[in-house]
Amino acid sequence: MYRRLAFRFANAAFVIICLVYFTVLVNHPYIGLDIESREGDWNVTFSDPHGEGYRLGIRVGDIVLKIDNDDPETYPSTKKWGEVEGASTITVESSGAPIRVVRITKPPFGYTLLSELPMAGLGFIFWLVGLVTVFKRPFLVQARALFWLNWLVGLVIILAPASSRGLILARELEVIGFSLVPVLLVNFVFVLTNTRNRLNRLIVGVLCLISALVFTILVLKGLGAVFALAEIRKLVLVNGLIGTGTVLWNLFRLIKLPADKPEKNQVTIVLVGLAIGLLPFIILTAIPILLDIDLMVNPKVSTLFIAIVPITLSYVVLNESLPDGRKFLEFIIISLVSGILTSWLFTWFLCLIAVIKKLNIETYLLLLSLTIMGLFIFNLFKALLHYAIDKILGTHGNSRIENKVVEPNGNPSSMNEALIVEELVKQLGLEGAFVIAEDMKGWYTKSAVGRYLGNTTEQAVMEDYYRTAKSTSHSIKTFANDFPAEMYIPFVSEDFTCGMFLGHRRSHIRFQSNEVLLLSSVCYQIGQRLKEIRYIKQLFREINVIEKKSRESQRRSQGLEVINRSLFSNLEEEKKALAREIHDGSLQIGLDLNRRMKELIANFSTENNNFYTVSVMQDMIEDLNYELRSICSNLRPSSLRDLGLIPAVEVLFQQIMHQELLVIFLEVTGMNREHRFKEDIEVVAFRFLQEGINNVMKHSGSTRADVTITLRDERIEMIINDTGKGFDRQKIADWALVGNHFGIIGMKERIESLGGEFYIASNIGQGVKLKASIPI
Repeated sequence: MYRRLAFRFANAAFVIICLVYFTVLVNHPYIGLDIESREGDWNVTFSDPHGEGYRLGIRVGDIVLKIDNDDPETYPSTKKWGEVEGASTITVESSGAPIRVVRITKPPFGYTLLSELPMAGLGFIFWLVGLVTVFKRPFLVQARALFWLNWLVGLVIILAPASSRGLILARELEVIGFSLVPVLLVNFVFVLTNTRNRLNRLIVGVLCLISALVFTILVLKGLGAVFALAEIRKLVLVNGLIGTGTVLWNLFRLIKLPADKPEKNQVTIVLVGLAIGLLPFIILTAIPILLDIDLMVNPKVSTLFIAIVPITLSYVVLNESLPDGRKFLEFIIISLVSGILTSWLFTWFLCLIAVIKKLNIETYLLLLSLTIMGLFIFNLFKALLHYAIDKILGTHGNSRIENKVVEPNGNPSSMNEALIVEELVKQLGLEGAFVIAEDMKGWYTKSAVGRYLGNTTEQAVMEDYYRTAKSTSHSIKTFANDFPAEMYIPFVSEDFTCGMFLGHRRSHIRFQSNEVLLLSSVCYQIGQRLKEIRYIKQLFREINVIEKKSRESQRRSQGLEVINRSLFSNLEEEKKALAREIHDGSLQIGLDLNRRMKELIANFSTENNNFYTVSVMQDMIEDLNYELRSICSNLRPSSLRDLGLIPAVEVLFQQIMHQELLVIFLEVTGMNREHRFKEDIEVVAFRFLQEGINNVMKHSGSTRADVTITLRDERIEMIINDTGKGFDRQKIADWALVGNHFGIIGMKERIESLGGEFYIASNIGQGVKLKASIPI
């Protein structure tokens, strides 16, 4: 908790200090004059060519008579630091020239912004690099050490322009910061290389003591004690030299390590980064100062290339487990080439629109450094944004081996073995990987990535080793340099076997003994993932077969539904035709025969012996006519055709109650007797009610049935309830298979053929409820 509070406070302080000083220095011109009292005269000892004093004609050797109309000895900046910063007017006497008053005016805002923005950007790069590093590796002590080092260096760099203008406390904070930088630099190198010993601790103590001495001198100077600025700078420089020497000594000790040690690769990257970052400053600024020759460019421009140093240190920390110097060098080259091309186009554009009237090397280097800095800052902000999104979405990423144990699983939907192996190579920084997987059922697959892709010779060597190892000792193996791979890790689970060959690292650093367990965990997850893929693919094949059969079954079912609808439609047509034939044929003959029998009886005498026989024949003919009428009515009720559904149902129920010991209660809601519907709807609804009442009479044993017909929401709903013995509803599914109760199955098919719904509810001893709903 305290560590997080310290980070938050430090970041907030950095932003506030930078904003305050940068805002203030915009309104304070940089004069760039140092003066010294000699025999009562205040002579100019230094005139910065980039300062306002030099631009206004003040040179080394001129005598300053007045500063803001006061004696130079009483001017605060001169009295304390020997500078003329903050002055508005300077009275100067030049050799062979009259006394003149030089007025210092504030330069244009754009000029100040362009001249000071590179240093401010450099300071922000240091801070942002440290911030990104500690965000990505919050639990890594090297990341925390780099953050505090970058935080302090960035703060000092941003304070430098404010210090040169004599702003309040800026010089003190800058000097204290510079004196502490060697302490944090040495501490970072000790943490990074794990070289903290008694001698190194003693050196850190000396550095801290010198920093404390610098702080004490500044306090005494603030109280009025006399200390020359040059003496303080020399003390800070001594601290820096001791710290730099200690760092280089420890780095050169580690560079003697064998080539396969990660520490050597880390140290090499650090030294290369220091060389690339510091070389422009040494060539363009440090050497000319030492040789007392004119500077080729503004020191601010050469200083900007130091931005490569924090990036180098951050790269080593972020890739501590798998450092890759070639990858880092590739990144640096791409960034430099991109910056050179972009800055060249930008410079050409500025010259084209006449913003830059005279192009020189200093102007181009300034634009180049600004462009590269802008690219770095953009990538840093992008990394911070990715980190923030990962934190919000709960997918915090990490690239060390220790944190890659769960990463190779990748996307659960990935079904490509090569992609899984490619992710393994990418995450571990390998030149390639070769994976063999098989099971006891004959399934076999190979996946090659990187240098092994298409290399059949090396694949054959590794495949031979896999066959031998599987039949002998299936264990982890580290190979010599003459073998195509560096390490072999097996995975065996039940009937699944997998062998993973890991190639050499791109950095040529061999795997360490303390990494074997972590690599085994990573490869175990790879094996599990490949096993899951095998199972999933088998399942997909089975699902495809089942899906194919299901589609075929569905097509057959759809065909059967069409046949059923056709059968029911044909059945009704056959009933209609049969009823018509009986009515127009047999029934008419019976009626004619009955009429003739009546005439015959009328001519017989009652005493005639044949009279009784003829009377019996007439009764039989009348019964036959009644039966034929009933058959016609059942096959095709004329009332349904002529009057509609409700009258036909009423006639049906009256006939049933007249013939059977069954009381039927009919309730109609939402419609009247004159309502008519489509013929197929009326027929299906009538058949449902007819079949339902027949089932009540045949099977329920009930003497009462309640029938409800309702017209609601463009649907006809019909319910038949009885209080009979009921049945087990689970047997309904078997009726269609054994051919029992075909009437209920037929009802269901007829109703569903019209898009309706059919429902049966029953329990033994609790009666039966039939419900049908048909859209109209």
